[in-house]
Amino acid sequence: MKVTILNDNIASGICKAAHGLSWFVEAEKNILFDAGPSSIAFENAEKIGIDPNDADLIVLSHGHWDHGNGLEFLSGGKLIAHPEIHRKRYKESNGRSIGLDLPQKDIEDKFDVVYSKKHLQLFEGAWFLGEIPRTNQWDSGHEDFILKDQSPDHVPDDTGIVLETQKGLVIISGCAHSGITNIVLKAMEILPGKPVHAVMGGFHLKPGDTRLQRTIDFFKKLEIKKLYPSHCTAVEVISQMREVLPVKFVKSGNVFNF
Repeated sequence: MKVTILNDNIASGICKAAHGLSWFVEAEKNILFDAGPSSIAFENAEKIGIDPNDADLIVLSHGHWDHGNGLEFLSGGKLIAHPEIHRKRYKESNGRSIGLDLPQKDIEDKFDVVYSKKHLQLFEGAWFLGEIPRTNQWDSGHEDFILKDQSPDHVPDDTGIVLETQKGLVIISGCAHSGITNIVLKAMEILPGKPVHAVMGGFHLKPGDTRLQRTIDFFKKLEIKKLYPSHCTAVEVISQMREVLPVKFVKSGNVFNF
């Protein structure tokens, strides 16, 4: 299994960076996990010799612009997502729209869309996690997101994927609005009895976040061998985690092999 970072928040080498996430996962089949905020993932992909349109599957972690606006630059394909990705959503603090720019009809016309609240097998040893139960209630619901009617948006569509390797589970999160510990617990529920080898992607932790120590304790208890917090995980938090956990920084253009 190989994971290539087409876009993340930090640049590296010839690859640019923007706030957003798009990763290309090569296993038994190829998965484009999120499409980033713009054309940047596709520009970076061209520089490093990857065509995102070669993906057998596209998985959208949730319906926020920085993960899904890049769908515009794909030619089509099979798209797997939670049915709530099309919500009209906003930041409460400034009223800015943070949902997908592409209308639902355009997405459904362009892609072969499979919506699922339940976990879904992508291929042998790989799963779409579906809706994430907020088992650890302390690890979710901290965003200032609202819907058009001003009601809170707790991002029920936020999810991830899990792949089984010889060393254990590799879990990939887009933004972890549902809580990174809850995402891990859901993956472990789908594939019980398997050790968690690595957790990758957005952990959605900021400096001074009261959840940080509990998250560190959670990872320590599971004895996870590799952690790759990125995107919406603040650099200060990554540095703090790195003092006590096996953490690596993630940059656009990086390649990780399992």
